Amino acid sequence: MGSGRQLRQLRAVYAGGVVAWTLCLLLNLVGDDDSARQTVVLLGLLAVFLGLLLWSTWRLWEAGPRGAVARVEEGAAAPGESF
Repeated sequence: MGSGRQLRQLRAVYAGGVVAWTLCLLLNLVGDDDSARQTVVLLGLLAVFLGLLLWSTWRLWEAGPRGAVARVEEGAAAPGESF
């Protein structure tokens, strides 16, 4: 259960990175002092964070249903159910 929480926290960090690098890239493109090297670096950072965001989302999606099924099979109440 702890690894799922850590993965959700990582996904939040990656999502924040995607937003931050997108804003930096947009400000770089709008500003007057844009250089090709800076644009390429920002695009690279955006691609890395976007890839990590997709990876962490995929890992959470892959682990989510199995964990819920395993808890129900073990006899634990599913979220929203009470016995």
